[in-house]
Amino acid sequence: MRLTRISSVMWLLIAGQGISAIGNGLVVPLTLIYLNQVRGIPLAITGTLFTAAAVMGLVTMPLVGVLLDRLGARPVLIAAIAGQALAAAGLAWAHSALTALPLLLLQGAALGPAFAAFNTLLAGISSDPEQEQRAMALNFGFLNAAIGAGAMVGAAVANIHEVASFQVMFAANAVLALVFGALVLLVPNVRPPHEERLEKVGYRDVLAPRGMRTVMVVSLMLAFTGYSAFDSGLPAYASVVSQVPVRVVALALAVNTIVIVVAQLLMLRLVRSMRRSRALALIGVIWAASWLVFGLSAMADPSWARIALILTFAGLFGLGETVLAPTLVPLVNNLADKRVRGRANAMSTATFSLALMVSPALSTGLISVGLAAAWIGLLCAGCIGTALLGVRLGRQLTPEQDSMASPDESPVEPELQVSRSD
Repeated sequence: MRLTRISSVMWLLIAGQGISAIGNGLVVPLTLIYLNQVRGIPLAITGTLFTAAAVMGLVTMPLVGVLLDRLGARPVLIAAIAGQALAAAGLAWAHSALTALPLLLLQGAALGPAFAAFNTLLAGISSDPEQEQRAMALNFGFLNAAIGAGAMVGAAVANIHEVASFQVMFAANAVLALVFGALVLLVPNVRPPHEERLEKVGYRDVLAPRGMRTVMVVSLMLAFTGYSAFDSGLPAYASVVSQVPVRVVALALAVNTIVIVVAQLLMLRLVRSMRRSRALALIGVIWAASWLVFGLSAMADPSWARIALILTFAGLFGLGETVLAPTLVPLVNNLADKRVRGRANAMSTATFSLALMVSPALSTGLISVGLAAAWIGLLCAGCIGTALLGVRLGRQLTPEQDSMASPDESPVEPELQVSRSD
C-alpha cells in the first residue's frame, strides 16, 4: 500500500514539538518530586496545586476554541508556547506554594490550548486526509520518543539534594519551548477565510452533526479510560494491589514508549485500510483487553507472573495508543465545519483535560478503599462502551467521512485559509 509523504511544513511542526517534548520529559515526571522533596511543599498541598492547574486548563479551553477560529492556530500556539516557557523558567525559582501557584496556573492554562492549537494547525496545512493521518501518527511516535528521551536524562540528572540540578532542567525546558515557538513562526497561519470569520458561529455548530456528537462522547470515554487512568492508576495499582517493586512501574512506562515508537508506522498501515469508526472500536477492544490483563496481575502468583502481566498491559495499552493517534484528531477535523474547527479541537482536548483533573482522585480513591477490582471493571466497561459507540458511529457517517481516502478518490472539503501574512 502506498504511504503518503508529508510536507516539509508538517515535518517542521513535528520536529518543533519533538524538541519541546524533550524539555517536557525532563521536568514533567519530576515536578511533583521537585516541589515536595526539594522545595518542601507538603504533598497534600502539592496535589492541590496540580489540581488547580488542571482546572485552569479546562476553564481556558472554550475561549481558546473561539480564538483559534478567529485569529488562527499559529498565534494561539505561539502564545501557549510562550506561557509554557515562562512557567518553566519561573518554576526553577519557585520556593513555596504561594510562588508556585501562579506558575502552575499559567502552565495549566497553556498546556491544553497548545495541543488544541497544534492539532488545528497541523490538520489545516494540508487538504489530503491521508497526509494528515500520517502526520498525526508520525508526530505521536516522535512525541513519545522525545518525552522518553527527556525523562531518561531527567532521571540521570535529578538530585533532590541539589536544587541546581532541577533548576537547570526547568531552564532547559523553557529554552526548548522557545525553539519550538521560533519554528512555528516559519509556518503559515491556518484559519477560516475572512468572510466566514464574520459569520456568527458557536459551539452549538460544532455539535450540530450527529456524528460529531457521538465522536465527542467517544473522546470523553477514551479520555477517562486512557492516558489519565494509565498515568495515575498504573503506579497506584501496581505497587499497592499487585505489590510489585516501584522499578517495575518505570519498566512498564519504558515498554509502553518502546511499543509506541516501534509499532506506530505498522499500525498506521492497518488503520489506513480501516474505516475510522472501526478504528475507534478497535481502540476500545484493545484497551479493554489491556485493563483486564492489568487487573489479573493482582491475582497472579508468583511475582514474576505479576510483573509479566503488568508489562503486557503496558505494551497492549501502547498498541491502542498507536491506533488512537491517527484516528481521533483527523476525524474531528474532518467532521467539523471549517468555520469551527478550532472550537472542535478545543472541545476534544477539553475532554482529556477533564479526565486528567478527575481520574487521579477517582483511581487512587477506589484503590485506597479496597475497590480496585471495581475500578478495573469500570475501565473495562468504558472501553467496551467505546467499541459499541464506534460501531454506532459507523452507521451515522457517510462513506466519505468514515473512510481515509485521498483527494483524488473522494471529495474533500475546501481547505482553510493559509496565510503567512497574518
